Amino acid sequence: MSTRPTTTERPRREPELTFLRLVPGDTPIHRLWAGTKVLVATELMFTATFAPTWVTLAVIAVLVVAALLIGRIPRGAFPRLPLGFWYLILLGLVLSSWSTMEPIVHLGPIPVSIGALGVATRLLALAIVLVVSAAVVGWTTPLGAIAPALSRLARPFRALRLPVDEWIVAVAVALRCLPLLVDEMRTLAAARRLRHRPPDDGSTRRALVEIHDLIATAIIVSLRRAHDLADAMNARGGVGVISAAQDGSRSWRDAATLVAVTAISAALIGLSVI
Repeated sequence: MSTRPTTTERPRREPELTFLRLVPGDTPIHRLWAGTKVLVATELMFTATFAPTWVTLAVIAVLVVAALLIGRIPRGAFPRLPLGFWYLILLGLVLSSWSTMEPIVHLGPIPVSIGALGVATRLLALAIVLVVSAAVVGWTTPLGAIAPALSRLARPFRALRLPVDEWIVAVAVALRCLPLLVDEMRTLAAARRLRHRPPDDGSTRRALVEIHDLIATAIIVSLRRAHDLADAMNARGGVGVISAAQDGSRSWRDAATLVAVTAISAALIGLSVI
């Protein structure tokens, strides 16, 4: 009696966001001051804004890849995005190709704007590189170190009587809540998949009821998380402790990194002006 070998299906990998999850390590990128990494990411963003050229894209991409290699960021740290996201990107590129920007080529009766497609591709690539550069900050920096660094960086603005402490507390709470919110949404999605549901008959009413239930559940879960977070913050001394936390140390590596990135950014902006 012969038996047919059975094959097991590989579990489908669900989309996951990992931008603000620390990747443990003791690399030179990890040892940099949190404020240095925030300043570098900000400089790269402004450079891409004022000089959105292919040269800028290539230089920033080299810097980001170097940071990924030096920081030893594994491939598993990158987020797994849903397939629909890439379909939307493709749709945007297709719509951009219908522009009247020259040069224009014809694929049969359909005109395709190579100029507009090149601009859209360049801006999309710059956006991806900048998002990855911001993700490097999250992968190599503990969330608790960002608020003290921002407090030190924003010290000159206190002379202008701006609500700097309130802004820092809002940023710190948002950074801490986003990973919690992502985890709750993943738990909610897993519970939805495990829940026994009647067969879908394609009715609009059933789809609306399910959307209503998901939204209500998400609001309840978010309120519960917010209540627990508020109790934990009050137990540790309130919101004032966030901006008054001890800042990390700085070294010559931070100064060298800032000088090098500032020089590169100035050179790229200068080349675009010329």
